[in-house]
Amino acid sequence: MRELTRIIHEAPTATAYLLDLANDFRVCLFDVLGSQPPVPNAEIVHHFGHLHSLATTLHESSRLITAVPWLWCARLFRGGSSPEEFEETGNALAPVLSAVLEGESERALRLLTELAQRDAAAVLPYLLLGRMYRTRGDVARAVKIHQSLLVRGDLDSETRLRALAELAADYEKAGFLQRAIAAYEEVLRCRSNHLQALRALAGLHAQARNFPRALQLAQRLRRTGGDRERRCEISVLLHWAEAARSEGRDGEARKALKQTLRADPRLVRAWLLLGDLEAERGHKRAALRAWRQVVECDPRTGREVYPRLAATFAALGRGRDFEIYLLRRLTAQPADVSARLALARSLAARGEFAGARAELGRVFERDLDNLEAHRAFGQLLLDQRDAAAMAKAYAELLEALDRQRPETASWESLQ
Repeated sequence: MRELTRIIHEAPTATAYLLDLANDFRVCLFDVLGSQPPVPNAEIVHHFGHLHSLATTLHESSRLITAVPWLWCARLFRGGSSPEEFEETGNALAPVLSAVLEGESERALRLLTELAQRDAAAVLPYLLLGRMYRTRGDVARAVKIHQSLLVRGDLDSETRLRALAELAADYEKAGFLQRAIAAYEEVLRCRSNHLQALRALAGLHAQARNFPRALQLAQRLRRTGGDRERRCEISVLLHWAEAARSEGRDGEARKALKQTLRADPRLVRAWLLLGDLEAERGHKRAALRAWRQVVECDPRTGREVYPRLAATFAALGRGRDFEIYLLRRLTAQPADVSARLALARSLAARGEFAGARAELGRVFERDLDNLEAHRAFGQLLLDQRDAAAMAKAYAELLEALDRQRPETASWESLQ
């Protein structure tokens, strides 16, 4: 309490501090009560307690700061703007928050319904009810609640904007694409920097295949929200590339991929798709460069990428270069099992059976139960027509399968 009092008496910082606190509380409240099932969140208790303490301290010190945004909840609940009304809001919401934190979503829903029925002038219970109904899948009821709020004449512009954004989210959840777009566009006309609307509209326009508009909105979102919003722009570009490729517009797809990779040079999906596009165009060397970037960005993709690289190196008549590439990879990443398996297959394909068996042996040293390695070893023995070794390898494979089979409960334990 002493720290809160100090902050309050530092007038230049008080308003900003309280605004941040109120906004944090608002976000937590909607996120927690709007999740299904509600997720217990200690933050909501933290912010709620701080706001109550601030209300008490301000009231006791007779330093009421008029129009300070920390009264958001009280104002939204009944349209009031005094600590007494804020306290009333807190007392009304406390049982709801308690039900949420205890994981009792049905009780929280019932309490919110009772609050709304008890006070028809309240706004917050209706907003929270609409959010909860939407996340539970009862979108029709959520739409009805938010539409009823929008026809009221006693809402201020901020609350009306919130209700409109919630209605847009209802339409989005229901799959009414054009209605959702229209509602979010109206939100943007009211507030051009509304992050939720920008984020949602970018995705909705991408779904509608209006990628130029989606990209425009995603870029606007990044300029408004900073680099943390860059993922939306990257997602739009990547989906644009995938859609263009599926519709045969390879030049457009390639251009979108280049933009994607400028924004995120380590995006595996983009490099993989670019390699496939270059291969289809007959640009084998460009495809090799792209696919090698995939493995550099994420070694776990080797199982998918190495066969592409092997085929392309072979088509260029550079099969030995593929093996050199794999040896370099293994020098840098000795644990890359996919690279070692690819090397073993390449060696076996050109008759270097001893070298192939040595590489597979190194795989088994790390992972005796690697089924892909067992398969490669079996194929190698078939190629060599080594019946005795094949029988032994088959027995080892069965043992590996037994070790990987989930344990089942014994009959006695079920009695």
